[in-house]
Parts: sequence; C-alpha cells; structure tokens
Amino acid sequence: MKTLQSISRAGFATVFALLAMVEVAWAQTTFSGQVNTPGSGTPGGGHYGFLAFLFVVGLLVLVGVAVKLFDVKRKREDEGVALQSRLSDALLTDPSFAGLPITPTVHVPFSRSAPAVIRLTGTVPSPWTREAALELIRREAASLMGNTRIEDRLVVDPLIMRRAA
Repeated sequence: MKTLQSISRAGFATVFALLAMVEVAWAQTTFSGQVNTPGSGTPGGGHYGFLAFLFVVGLLVLVGVAVKLFDVKRKREDEGVALQSRLSDALLTDPSFAGLPITPTVHVPFSRSAPAVIRLTGTVPSPWTREAALELIRREAASLMGNTRIEDRLVVDPLIMRRAA
C-alpha cells in the first residue's frame, strides 16, 4: 500500500513539475523581428499547448497502468501466501506429518495462465511418507487453485525419526 501511495505521489509531482515547465517554456519566445499584434498569434503557437496537454494525459495514463499492474501483482502474491498457509496447515494437522520438517513454498507468477509452483522441501523417513505428502499437497492445491505444479525436493532419510527422538 505504501508503494502504491509513493508511486501516485511521484506521478502527481511529475505532472505538476511538467505543467510548471510548460508554463515557463511557453512564455519564452524568440525575437524574429516581427511585431505581434494582439489577436495575431504566431503560426503553430497553439500546437505546443496541445502537445503539452497530450503529454500530461499520457503520463497520467502511464501512472494509472503502473498502479493497476502493481495491484494485480499484489493480489497474486496474496493468493500465493494464502495457498502456502493452507498447505502448511494441511501438513501440520495430518498426524503422520506433524513432526516432520516438510515446508511448502509457493510462487505464483504474474500471469493467470501460468501454473503456481509449489516447492516441497524437507526430509521424510520413508518413500511411502514422501508419496503420501505429495498426494496430500496435490489434493489441497487442486481444491484451492486449479493450475499448479509441484516441485518435489523431499529427501528420504530413514534415520530422521531416530534423530527426532
């Protein structure tokens, strides 16, 4: 939220600074030897104001697009954090995985079409426990977010239960 506020403040400050520069630059004219009478504007003099207006509007649109992209990115990250916490809760509530050091880490890409990547790291005592943990994560991820990919980084170490005791 603070980043969003700083982006919008910077955008508004830039717009006002550019408007001030346009006002100062507009007042400066070169002497060409012609005397302008009131009502006879210089040829093409009105185009600079229109171009300045278009430039400012373009900057405002650019700032608006940047804010929208930032908001979408933040929402996707929030979805990833929610998925990661639900997966961790599922592992902690299952009695067969409660004492094991298994950690799911979720990375949700910016695009909705790309799958969320779930990296499962840790150590388990048997291949059966490893498969059961992967199946639990698959079930939970499918129920919460359809498009996921699981990276299995679980290590089977039969001595883990002796070390924990």
